[in-house]
Amino acid sequence: MQHTNYNRTGRNVLLACALAVPAVSAQAEGNVKIYGLLDLGIVKRSNQDSASLDRGANNRIGFQGTEDLGNGLSATFHLQARFSPDTGAQERAAVFWQGETTVGLASKSWGAVRLGRALTPMWQKNWKFEPWGASGFNASLNSFQVPGFSADGTNDATMGFANFARSPNAVFYNSPTLNGFSLGVSGQVEKEANARGRHRGLSLNYDNGPVALMLSGEQNTDRDRIGFVAASYTLGAARLMGSFTRVDNREADDQRSYVVAATYEIGPGSVRGGFGRNVDTDVSRISLGYLHPLSKRTKIYLDGWRHRTTVSASTYNGVALGINHKF
Repeated sequence: MQHTNYNRTGRNVLLACALAVPAVSAQAEGNVKIYGLLDLGIVKRSNQDSASLDRGANNRIGFQGTEDLGNGLSATFHLQARFSPDTGAQERAAVFWQGETTVGLASKSWGAVRLGRALTPMWQKNWKFEPWGASGFNASLNSFQVPGFSADGTNDATMGFANFARSPNAVFYNSPTLNGFSLGVSGQVEKEANARGRHRGLSLNYDNGPVALMLSGEQNTDRDRIGFVAASYTLGAARLMGSFTRVDNREADDQRSYVVAATYEIGPGSVRGGFGRNVDTDVSRISLGYLHPLSKRTKIYLDGWRHRTTVSASTYNGVALGINHKF
């Protein structure tokens, strides 16, 4: 009964926000916006008896805005809820605003500071080095970018991995971009119950012309550590990318993994493909897909992949045909 009331309250809050936004937008001269993404497809895996409806990306609706405070300073806020479009249920029952809840200040000269709950510095940028945007579903190779690492390793069982890529009760800083370089830093202010420590992370990024580079490191609440390095190069219609990850676990075996991938534009659409492998567990995946735009906001995709697990001799093939719509 408490869970039902929680969901009903959450829906009422979201509806109230949606109804209030038009009025707020008018007063703030368009500085408040509603955005979202819907992604759903028909998925068939060889190790399952029947096909299913499943997401190919993380579905979300968000409210984001700024207020000009003068002298180049702005106040910011960001709220984002996540959901499963096949059922309409929220993504993580433990957290209604799963995507982000932050308020902060931003300046073009010194950067932006946010307080609250948001993606860690590594997760803010690692999607740029994976053809499926680090979605983690179907053909995505994201599991080889972050093998077995969770930002909140302490409370995953009770939180349902709601903080897998996010840090709550934290301060986030993103620097302005200078000659292609930018910096992201975050740190938890409050130590969570039963945690060994506070999460903290750092990401140094370079994005200028055809070259993009990323170097990131984090420590989670269990004091496990991850190091991530990635690079991409755009050559005409092709974009080549690769990454290497090392996870140092306090109470489990360390893990190393890598991803090599590429995208290639063909007319209005693009072909995407890649290979990811966990060196220590010998789990690998090879993926290939095609993304075709129907408009600026709507795309259809066809993806196929082969997932191989040597230890358990579990190998399966998968295919997904879906639609992705942004608003």
